[in-house]
Amino acid sequence: MPSRFDDAIEVTDRALRTSRPLRTWLGSLRWCGDSIRITTRLDVKDRAILSESGTEAIVFFLLLATDPGAGARPIHLPLSIARARFDREAVALEGGASPIYVMEAERREVYARFVVDAFRRGAKLRTGSGDSLTFHGDGIGAFRGASPILGGDTSNVVLRIATGSGDVVLKSYKFLDTGNREPEILARLHARHFPHVARHLGDIALGQGPDRLVVGIATDHVDAIDLFTWFCDGWRKSLGREADPREDISAAGLNLASGLGEATAALHEALIDHHPGLWQAEPFTEEDFRNTFKSATRSLGSALRRLGQLAHSEDPAVTESARGARAQLLDLRPRIEGTLRELEASVGGLKSVVHSDLHLAQVLRRRSDGELFFVDFEGEPDRTSGERGRKLPPLRDVGSLVRSFAYVRHFVIRDFVRKPSNRGSDPDPTSHLASSEAPLEELTAWEGGMVERFMEAYLTHSALYHNLESRGARRLIRGWAMEKALYELEYELKYRVSNFTIPLDGIAALAAPARS
Repeated sequence: MPSRFDDAIEVTDRALRTSRPLRTWLGSLRWCGDSIRITTRLDVKDRAILSESGTEAIVFFLLLATDPGAGARPIHLPLSIARARFDREAVALEGGASPIYVMEAERREVYARFVVDAFRRGAKLRTGSGDSLTFHGDGIGAFRGASPILGGDTSNVVLRIATGSGDVVLKSYKFLDTGNREPEILARLHARHFPHVARHLGDIALGQGPDRLVVGIATDHVDAIDLFTWFCDGWRKSLGREADPREDISAAGLNLASGLGEATAALHEALIDHHPGLWQAEPFTEEDFRNTFKSATRSLGSALRRLGQLAHSEDPAVTESARGARAQLLDLRPRIEGTLRELEASVGGLKSVVHSDLHLAQVLRRRSDGELFFVDFEGEPDRTSGERGRKLPPLRDVGSLVRSFAYVRHFVIRDFVRKPSNRGSDPDPTSHLASSEAPLEELTAWEGGMVERFMEAYLTHSALYHNLESRGARRLIRGWAMEKALYELEYELKYRVSNFTIPLDGIAALAAPARS
């Protein structure tokens, strides 16, 4: 059926492939980072009109972003296409007698309203390529309102939608992967009565079979704060003398670390069974180890190339920092590879479905009772196609969480040093460094205690590793933490350059000789 927006949609389709201003706008979006550059080739692989009114059309686009040497990545991009500027951040395209205004559909209430209605109807929409966009939903009430949830994952857009049956979290994936198993994982955990996840309400998928792409998921909203924010806020208040004297963030954190270790062990056991299929544990093979080693060293190589580019920056401070970091990594490379080779001891052990991107921001603490909830099971956004859902040794999740405690220390100290009240009126530009020594020592000790308490609780409660002696388990966790830190370094240099020193510091610590 013809649409009054057909011409505008064609203009947008062409612009996605050819327009420099639109490409620049895409690169400015929070989730994009530098995944779409001027040199990136964009192809529109599929599209469908989701809804339209007299003033606006909501259109689903499936893009394929291709960079030389980096392969192709499918990108989910629902857009609002209108003849009027509904948002000051909309980008204008010239098309016909009047401009066309394009913006992210998730910013528009009409998009959330459409999705809720589509879930309730079990809608199945034909796309331009002859494929189907299918909405599977359960227990989602009538639409009442919507607002974006700020922060969170770089690679997703997250909405909180009020419905007649309660609040719903709608996560719109941007970088798609056939390995995204989040709907299946949540359904599995719910069926096993695992208490530490929100209820899965629905998902949006394109296609069927092995090529099926999950483009969105809906879950119950949990009134909670993620652990990374909770720890950072607690330490900022404590260092700023703003905390209630009855609250001890250090002691509270140690208790929580034990609960987190126990919950993580229970998560891994809930994701395993002994029947053939997705949930069956398999042996971690020599080939798995070689692929892990290659992937980690590939991340290191990519980071070195990016640091080499930054070393020619016009900013002298960036140039000096990048050159120093690159020299440090080259010096540490033999020891980095030696730490990674410790993962060969995983061969013969098990691999299974795990969280695969587990860090403190992926664990919520419910405000009412402190109950922990794991979220975001889609895997690491920068993995190559098909890698997100790969089976891994469960200790990989443990190593990933170990790395996350270091991020708390770095973020808190960075904010403490930057706080004007900590600099006073002393003209000496290095005076604030001395004032941060005591908090740094306190936070470093806290991090070490948290890591030890978390690992001890995990290994004590995990039936998967009861035959593995403690020293061997810690060597494996150290190896997986190194693998994660190398991924973090590549990721930070790509999306958040100011943070790259955090994984760099972790890599240096993990490459140091292990303490007895």
